[in-house]
Amino acid sequence: MKIISVEESKSIQLALLKAVHAFCVENGLRYTLAYGTLLGAVRHKGFIPWDDDIDIAMLRSDYEKLVSGFRHEYIKIYDYRNDDLYCYGFAKAIDTRTVLEEKTTMANFGIGIDIFPVDDMFDDEQSCKDLIKSILPLKRKFRCKLLKPSPKNVWWKRIAIRLASILVLPYNLKDLVVKINDAIKGKGMANSKYVGVLVGTSLTEKCYMPRKWFEEYRHIEFESNDFMCIKDTDEFLSYEYGDYMQLPPEDKRTSPHTLNGMYWR
Repeated sequence: MKIISVEESKSIQLALLKAVHAFCVENGLRYTLAYGTLLGAVRHKGFIPWDDDIDIAMLRSDYEKLVSGFRHEYIKIYDYRNDDLYCYGFAKAIDTRTVLEEKTTMANFGIGIDIFPVDDMFDDEQSCKDLIKSILPLKRKFRCKLLKPSPKNVWWKRIAIRLASILVLPYNLKDLVVKINDAIKGKGMANSKYVGVLVGTSLTEKCYMPRKWFEEYRHIEFESNDFMCIKDTDEFLSYEYGDYMQLPPEDKRTSPHTLNGMYWR
């Protein structure tokens, strides 16, 4: 198999984002560049130089229409409900001509972009925090089941990951992701004041935000292309990263992802 470089993988991901964008525009769906991708668009007009992935987020109603309706010759939207081996609670648009070897216990798929659903929550912050806390034990088990030790990890963390994997031996990765999603379904209120990205792998309680951030959208430049983002980018990025225009120290400018390799099939 032919090796894919990091720069080539970025081009593949950009093509995936263009395809998802085109489908959303054609079908009247809204999405936003999110997390490091949105930060990269605002601060660098493209990828953060030391990062290597693309994230978008969509309100649940639009997310479901994308997952069920998207069709492409070689791009597939993977969702835990449409593939037995795919075990994330969020979807990925993947170039099926590629192979991406990740240091996780899940089967290898291809190079993709992450698509996060934004779910209804509640009108008060305490109820949001209570729901998040209720699913954290399941998410901790999921992470312990998913992660494998990496050379990037310090020695004690590698040992901790191995010990944690022993503790979760009785659990099944797919069962855990189903339980997490079942614990969220129907819990929130329609048109609630707050919404949240609840099915990601993060264990932070800081995953809810005002719905008003997802009511108005605009275009933003990313790698010389126009894509969608929420209008209140400053509020979102300040909430996620604090002083987001400040560059991190040089020793922190590394990719958070641990990959073995990327190849063309």
